[in-house]
Order: sequence, then structure tokens, then C-alpha cells
Amino acid sequence: MDALRTRLSGGVGAAALLLLATVLALIWVNSPFGDTYDAFWHTELGVSIGDLELSLTLQHWVNDGLMTFFFLIVGFEVKQELVLGELADPRRAAVPAIAALVGLAVPALVYVAFNLSDGEVGAWGVVISTDTAFVIGILALLGRAVPSQLRVFLLAVAIGDDVGALTVIAVFYSEDLNLLALAVAAAGLLVMVGLRELRVWRGPAYLVVGTVSWVALYLSGVHPTLLGVAVALITPAYLPRRGEVEDAARRTRMYAQSPNAGYARAARLSIERSTPPGPRQRELWQPWVSFVFVPLFALANAGVPLSAETLAESLTSPITLGVVVGLVVGKLIGITLGTWSAVALRLGTLAPGIRRMHVIGGAALSGIGFTISLFIIDLAFTDDRLANQARVGVLAASVIAGILGSVLLRVAARRHPVEAGPRLLDPPVDAERDHIRGPVDAPLTLVGYGDFEAPYRGWGAVDELQERLGDRFRYVFRHAPQPGVHPQAELAAEAAEAAAAQGRFWEMHDRLYTHQDQLSANDMVAHAAALGLDLPRFTRDLGSGRFARHVRHDVESAQASGVSGFPAFYIGGRLHTGEHDARTLAAALLAAEGATPAEQRAVTASFVAVVPRPSMATTEWDPAALLDDLPPDLPETPDSGGDQPRLTDEQLARLTGIGEHRDVARGDILYRPGDPGYDFYVVLAGAVAVLADPEDRKRIVRIHGPRRFLGALDLFDQTTVQRTAVVIRDGSVLRLTIEQLREVLAADDELRELVQRAYLIRHAIGLENIADVRIVGHVDNPQARRLREWADANGLSSVVIDLDSGDAAEAYMTKLGLVDSDLPVVVCPRAGAVLRDPDETQLREALQGDKK
Repeated sequence: MDALRTRLSGGVGAAALLLLATVLALIWVNSPFGDTYDAFWHTELGVSIGDLELSLTLQHWVNDGLMTFFFLIVGFEVKQELVLGELADPRRAAVPAIAALVGLAVPALVYVAFNLSDGEVGAWGVVISTDTAFVIGILALLGRAVPSQLRVFLLAVAIGDDVGALTVIAVFYSEDLNLLALAVAAAGLLVMVGLRELRVWRGPAYLVVGTVSWVALYLSGVHPTLLGVAVALITPAYLPRRGEVEDAARRTRMYAQSPNAGYARAARLSIERSTPPGPRQRELWQPWVSFVFVPLFALANAGVPLSAETLAESLTSPITLGVVVGLVVGKLIGITLGTWSAVALRLGTLAPGIRRMHVIGGAALSGIGFTISLFIIDLAFTDDRLANQARVGVLAASVIAGILGSVLLRVAARRHPVEAGPRLLDPPVDAERDHIRGPVDAPLTLVGYGDFEAPYRGWGAVDELQERLGDRFRYVFRHAPQPGVHPQAELAAEAAEAAAAQGRFWEMHDRLYTHQDQLSANDMVAHAAALGLDLPRFTRDLGSGRFARHVRHDVESAQASGVSGFPAFYIGGRLHTGEHDARTLAAALLAAEGATPAEQRAVTASFVAVVPRPSMATTEWDPAALLDDLPPDLPETPDSGGDQPRLTDEQLARLTGIGEHRDVARGDILYRPGDPGYDFYVVLAGAVAVLADPEDRKRIVRIHGPRRFLGALDLFDQTTVQRTAVVIRDGSVLRLTIEQLREVLAADDELRELVQRAYLIRHAIGLENIADVRIVGHVDNPQARRLREWADANGLSSVVIDLDSGDAAEAYMTKLGLVDSDLPVVVCPRAGAVLRDPDETQLREALQGDKK
């Protein structure tokens, strides 16, 4: 979303300057001094080094040189959106991507239909692209008449449009290739990658390599502006990294405490280094591109002599008509058709608030094809007379599309008025359900939507607000995981809710943000252990998916409230649209409370940056093994609340396509204690027993039959194996290495969730089985709490099997033949005792009997 926001900001100014340059070009070429236009732009300017010389006209230095930076910016935005933005999640990207694709194809077909018989059919690329700068400017002028969701949708379409246009230029408008020069350009890109790996990130080295690559690409026959796209695509896209931001904050504080030139330089460099290279370069070059390079391009290319002869030719020219109809009608039909086809086929959905008329108006507006259209004219035509006819078509189409789109969007605004002001928080804060940090009745409320896998996004500002505003401030957190971008985010959100069930939400919240690189299922258990949570209860809750509904409710709230990127904060129930530092947020909070600007300044004057917080481990038991006393007809271990799921045909097929099929016979060992790690096994036929040996007594952990998989959370750690998997009935298994398993799980959300939840529940069962005392009851029951406190005081390991946690606990009750009137019940596994609502004397006697 950052790229989309950037494109929205300053849109009117950039579009106005582009329009002014176009008008000046038209006035210049049609004035009494019109001859000087061509003379000036065809002036030769060369660069020579020894015997090597590169000489181009001024127009080509602009078109081939300066426009490289335009394509660099476009490339950065494409990369950002593909990796982190609207196009990163296939479900969210489907509608704008299909709309862009059809919006490219239909105009091209329209142009071809007009020119099929006259030989200029190859210029179809002129009509495929939208000038985003003009679209942004018109959207900005329309203001609140356009829903914010439509702006985001149109700009996502524009990103797809850019991808298509760049591909067309690379494939269809490159000349005969010089492979040696192309290899030199490719080598230059590899050198840039190498510089990045060597952590060389300052500009001069890249400028030298980039210049050599640009010259090589020019000589290769590929249009040299595409170097900008290539550089952008090899530049990594990521969100600011917490560690680098914290280092920048630390160096800035050092400078504040001891201002000197050394500290100033270190602080400046660390701040620059903490910003990802794409946004940093975009910030550097965007003003030059928007306010200098693109207007210069318009000045150099929009000069069309509008003589009576040119206009008369254009009125009947199939080139002009093809361009006008292709852009105005083709774009409108293409984007509208693509959008509603994608929605009708359920490939994706439109955001709430976008109506049919909005889509039609936005599609019409997308017919403004200016910058890239003029650019492709320069590539597609060698005859200036025909090129001028195409330019007339582009100018006419842009004016018609701009007026038509604006009118349609105004009509849509009257039919479907957009609510004034920022989007409202929906639903409002609910003290019973929401997670609130600070006094529940505090007058200053900040609501934040978050994703635990999203890197540093302003949470330090929340810490400072609490520190500075004290009891006047409360912070409300809601979940908004983005699974398409962050695959572990949903599990992390549920882990926070599982911790909340034990009264430790904020501790888990802080820990997850501090350990964002440790968000696997195994890591969640480690975090819970570090916080001193009831591990069996936590892992069972997490494995059962008990809190998925709570997380979904928050996600629905985020969608209803208009959240479209992070950070997303609400102040006074309205979306905060300014900066997200502590001082700005504090001023907005105070303004919402009615404070004057002077009162706001008085409170925020001393605000400074604050830094976050601090790590952990887990263990299991010792191994054992052997096959004795394992008859081949042992029954399968029944499923206990999701710990023994069977894979579907589709899931088996996915795994079989990657894994190794292996026949096994009774007595074969799949893994044993002491092995450095084990693989993921699925039983296809026969049966496999998993054995453990705590307390020197052999024990069957579980029996796996067909379609069930082996393993536990430690599978992903590749730590020393502590159990034995032995085949007890002849059959076959499917084996996947950890790397293969990770590959499958990364591509299949449903399978990943099934495996993770099964492993979590198995872990919970294991913890329950080794406890000295199992307390069966309701976790909030005072008697159950008293029994656990007594066990802790006597140095006994205990676990509460909470009857509120799901079907598995109920099944445990049925297995023991217990009813509610027996609760709480204490099970002493080693003594073989089941005590109904015991007192301390009965517990002590049962445990002493066990020791004897």
C-alpha cells in the first residue's frame, strides 16, 4: 500500500505540470517559431571517451535516458505491490489483475480491427497503457466523490497495466539483438546484486555500473529504459526491519546527547540504511521523475503540428481512429468486462463501497493513455506523418476519456454518495471483548490493527504514548493478519488469544512482536513456556482452533473499518491518515479530545523516540525403543480432538507428487532415539507404532494407520530424536524431508493448518500424560484452582484439563465415567487413582501410595 499512497500524494501537481508541458509543446510547434521545435529536440549531443563515442539527439536522451528513471519508479512500485502490497495476496489481486489483463487486450484488438488492412497494425501497443499521473490528478480533483476503495482498486489495476506495458515494450518493441552487448548488460545487473550482497549500498558504485549497463543495453537492441525495470526487480522489497530501525534510533539518541559531526553522520547513515532500498530510491527520484523528467518527455514528444492538413488526415486516419476508440471505448469495455467476469466467476471480490457505476467511471478514466502511449509511438513508427496521426489520437483520447470518466464518477457519486470524512471504526471499542492496555475508561483511545509477522510498524510509538500520557491513554489492539503475505500471522494471532484465555495477552503480544522471526507452531509453545503459561491448555487451545473465530471477527472488523494497509490506527473512532510517530499520534488524540493547538504542543514538545523490549528454549524427554510385545493386530489410536487426522485424497496426491514411496515390513524402524532428526512419514498401508520410554517403562504413544502422519513439533527443530517409530504391520509409507514438507505446506494453507494443529494437540497430550496430577474441571472453578496451588506448593507437576476447551476434554470425562457432579476430579496417573473432589489428605495419601 505504500506505493499506492505515494502515487496518490501530490497527484494534482504532477498532473498539472504534465498538462502544462503538453500545452507548451503544442503551442511551440504550432507557433510562428514551430520550426525550432524539431530543430531543438533533434540537436545532437554526444559523449566520447577516447575512440568510443555515444551521440544521440536531445529527444532521444530524454526518451532513452531520463525515462529510464521513470521506468525505475514504475518497477519499484510493481515490485512493492507484488511482494508486499495489493498484488501479493492472490485472493485480493485477482480482480484488479484480471481487469488489467482484459483492459490491455480489448483496446489492442480494437486498434487492430481498425488497422488490419493498412499495414500499421504493429502499433497496437500505443493503446494498451493508462497514464497513472493524469488518473491520480483527476481522482484528487474529484476528492470525496470517489470512494477510497475505488482509488486503491484503480491503482492496483494501474500496476497490472504497467506490468503488461513493460512486457510489451520488452518483447515487441526491441530491435535485432546484439547478444554480446546484452550479456554485458546482464553482467552489470549481476555486479549490482553482488554489491548488494557485499553490503555496498551507497550510490556512486551503482551509478558507474548502471551507466555501463545502460550503454550496453542501448547497443544490444533492447530498449535501454528497461534497465530501470530490471534494476527495480532485482532490488529486494521488504518492510523496515526492527533491528535496523532500533539501531537508527539509538544512534540518533547518541547524537542528541552529544551533538558532533561523527555522531551526526552515523545517525544519518543508519537512518538511511534502515529504509529498504526500493522506497529509499523512490523517495529520491520520484520528485525528479514527476516534476522534471516526465514533463520534459511531454515537452519533447507532444509537439504535434495541428495544421488543417494534419487534422483532416487524422479525422479519417485508421491509426487515429484506432487509437481514440481503442483507448476510450476499448479501455472502458475491457476493464469493466474483466472486473465483472472475475467477480461473477468468484475469482475474487470487490471491496465494499465499490458499485457498478464506480467501476464503469474508473474504466473510462483509464482511457487516458499519455506518457507510455507517446513513448511507444516513438518506438512503433518510423514515418513522422503517421506518428503525428497517432499522437493526435492519443491527445484526443486522453481529453475524451478524462471528461467521460469524470462525468461518470460524478453521476456515480450522486447515485451512491460516499460518506464524508475518514472511515469509522466498526464496531466501536467493546471493553468486554477487546484487548485494552491502560485504564478501561481512559479519555484518549488509540485503536490499532496489527499483524504479528509485519516488521516494525510503529509499535514503539504506542509504548511512548503510554509512557508519556499515563492513565489518560488506553491502547486497543485488534488482529488483522495477512496470510497471503505472512503465512504464520494467523497462527500467531490465535496464540495471542490462547494466552489471553490465561490472562496473558499483552505479554504474548509483546513477545511475538519482539520475536517476529520465531512464529512457527513450535515457537508458539516455546513462547508460552517462557511466559509460564499452562502449556497443555495453551497447546490444546491453539491446536483446536478455538480462537480462530475471534481472529476472523477482528479481520471482518478491519475490512468494515476500511483498513487497507499497516499501520492502521483509529483515533476518536476515525481512521488516522497522518504520520504514525508518537508526537503526531499524541497531537491527534488530544485534538480529538478537544485540545487547542497550543495545548497539543505543550504536551508533545518533549516526545522522543522510544525503543522496544527482550529470548528462550524448550526440551523434551529421553529415548527408548524396541519391538517386543507389539502384536501386529494392535488397534489404531483413536482421534482425540484432532491429534490423529486422516489426509484426504487431494492432500495425499499433493504429498505423493513430492515425497518418496517406500514399502515397509514389520520390524522396520523409521526413526529411533539418538538420530539427529527425522523425516515426515505418512502411512499409506499397514500400521506404525510410536514408542517412548519415560521412567524406564516402555509405553506406546500411539498407533498410526493408513492416511495418518507421524511426528510432533520437534520435527521442525531437527533436534535429537527421542522416540521410536516401528512398523508393526506390513505396508507402505510416504517419506518427505523437512525441506520438501515446508515446500508443500507453504503452498497449501489448509494442509499446513491441519499438520500444525495436530502437532499442537499431540504436544498437549504428551504434557498431560507426564504430569504428576491431572485436574479435570472448569479452569475458573475455585476448587480446581485450590488443587493446582496445592500441587505447586508440594513440588508436583500438574495440568488442568479444562472442560470449557472443547470436545476432547468431554471425551476424557466419558472415558473415566465421570459426570459434572464429580468435579473437580484429580487423576494421579502413577498411582492409578481417580479422586472425585478430593481434599488435601486424600491427595497426599494417594501420592504417598504411589511412592511406596
